[in-house]
Amino acid sequence: MPSMPTTRRFAAALAMAGVFALSGCDSPKPVEKKAEVKKPAIPEGAITALTAYYEVYKVVRTTAPDLQTASISGVKVDGVASGEGKYAQWKIVFVSASKQQAYTCLYSTVEQGTNVLRGINNQGSMKWAGANQNAAPFSNSDFSVDSDVAFKAAAEKAAEWLDKNKGKEVTEFALGNASTFPSPMWYVQWGDKKGGYLAYVNASTGKIYTRK
Repeated sequence: MPSMPTTRRFAAALAMAGVFALSGCDSPKPVEKKAEVKKPAIPEGAITALTAYYEVYKVVRTTAPDLQTASISGVKVDGVASGEGKYAQWKIVFVSASKQQAYTCLYSTVEQGTNVLRGINNQGSMKWAGANQNAAPFSNSDFSVDSDVAFKAAAEKAAEWLDKNKGKEVTEFALGNASTFPSPMWYVQWGDKKGGYLAYVNASTGKIYTRK
């Protein structure tokens, strides 16, 4: 059989290419782009305790099946204004009875050299001897009153003392649990322990307990 002329072979090839193009047989499948997972935004300046706490808890809750909270404390940072139950740093201690360990985390809205970065900072762990009458762990369901609300309640109770002792600042602000109280309490201290004013605020109900 005589061979097909070159011109006709070229035309036939173009025709077949058109068929494949129309049928989409040679069209590459589009590459699906994976959605980028955005990290939660870190707030600026002083924040409330529960804002920091739940960001940390979401990360550490899988550390142990019986993980509980031992304490939450406000930390003053030079150059960053704090007050009214808000701090730029919050130190949170979690404990596990099954692992006999205490885990300390620091949530910070500011960077401090190479030791403290913005966000969650792992401060390490240590052996935990267990609960006692002065310090017992508690669960998330045991507290709902945030630090700014606790401060407002404490300040209203301390209004007369604060009016007589102008300029006195809060020297300690923390949440803990002891057997002498019905539930975890916010501890708000103005001045020193001898001549200052101390208020305890129930972290579940907002009720005030005071000691001068």
